[in-house]
Amino acid sequence: MNETTLKEAHILLVDDDVSSTCVMANFLNRIGYSHLESINNSTRTFEIIEAFKPDLILLDLAMPNISGFQVLEGLRANRHSEDQIPVLVLTGDASAENKRRALVAGATELLVKPFDASEVSMRIRSLLQARFLRHEIQEQNHFLEERVRERTSQLEGAVESLQAAQRQLVQQERLSAFGEMAGGVVHDFSNALMSVIGYSEMLLTNPAARADEATALEYLRIINTAGRDGAHVVSRLRDFYRPRGAADLFESLDLNEIALQSIALARPRCSKRESDQSIRFETDLEGSATIAGIGAEIREGLTNLIFNAVDAIPGDGVITLRTRQQEDDVVVEVIDTGAGMSADVRQRCLEPFFTTKGDQGTGLGLAMVFGIIKRHQGTLEIESEPGQGTTVRIRLPAFAHSPETQQSEVPHMRGCAIADHHFAQLATSA
Repeated sequence: MNETTLKEAHILLVDDDVSSTCVMANFLNRIGYSHLESINNSTRTFEIIEAFKPDLILLDLAMPNISGFQVLEGLRANRHSEDQIPVLVLTGDASAENKRRALVAGATELLVKPFDASEVSMRIRSLLQARFLRHEIQEQNHFLEERVRERTSQLEGAVESLQAAQRQLVQQERLSAFGEMAGGVVHDFSNALMSVIGYSEMLLTNPAARADEATALEYLRIINTAGRDGAHVVSRLRDFYRPRGAADLFESLDLNEIALQSIALARPRCSKRESDQSIRFETDLEGSATIAGIGAEIREGLTNLIFNAVDAIPGDGVITLRTRQQEDDVVVEVIDTGAGMSADVRQRCLEPFFTTKGDQGTGLGLAMVFGIIKRHQGTLEIESEPGQGTTVRIRLPAFAHSPETQQSEVPHMRGCAIADHHFAQLATSA
């Protein structure tokens, strides 16, 4: 790495004070940095980062709209650890709490205004050197990995049988350790957190929702339900695929209401899609659809199926939830207009750890749903063809109403319609 490489670095200045960015840009130009970009409207920060691709960000903390802390958290959440952009925070708040909060949020280094120009120059140089050295190491690693792949390809014929034996051993070890793994909890707990985060963000960013007491209460009820469902996921970490036991207290559940709750809990995932890709929910709910079971688990299962349906739809699409009474069973279907599955994928989709989503999937979602349905003495059927969408059909025993078996109902979430309206607004604004 030479001096020319350092001076060609892309540096992004983010500060709502125009005079501050002008002074800093002039200073950087004088010491040889010419590839500079300034932002005084913090709402455009991530847009400019994607276009400008900075090697270093100089960031103010106290900004309207999106604060420096939020920028730091967004950078950390949206990038892999090896691709993190170094951030030098320049702030006028010298408090220890402010420094600690900035460093926890992801700041690389922090300087307090007013600062010495030579120190700023030295810090910038040090951070750029570290970034470019890291890139060189990554490139060298990629080169070595390519050489290893070439060498491995030459030996594939000789080690094919050994690799097959190793894969089988790894699969057996995974299955034997399955009850101790946290993968399932991470998967379903993340689903619950998606709902908590989505509705809490609406309360934080939508003054009209906060001002309307009824709407705010409904959102809080949904957040509360998602939190309780998440706690239930953690509590049954050791219960995956176990038979129903005496400690499982089943209660009367309105499957229609749970279907509407699951749609409301799944909507935050839809709001994260591209703005030109919309998902429309439709329902076809029969008048009576009462079952006996654990509400948190049935909601968890339906929410997982909705998430799978959302992921299976590449652009615009429709997800339909349908319930009906069929003899002694209640049937609920989750139907999507997505890409569908091949026969091979359909046969293997219930296997633990099998996924078609690459690094984005755990291969645990459908397996967890299957375990939940089996514990409720139900069955699960999947109909799918490539390009024709997918229908997941669950059959559960209908609830027999009697004084001995009637128990308290699951708390209602009557705000699904209100929540749907505000999620539509959130998706539009996004």
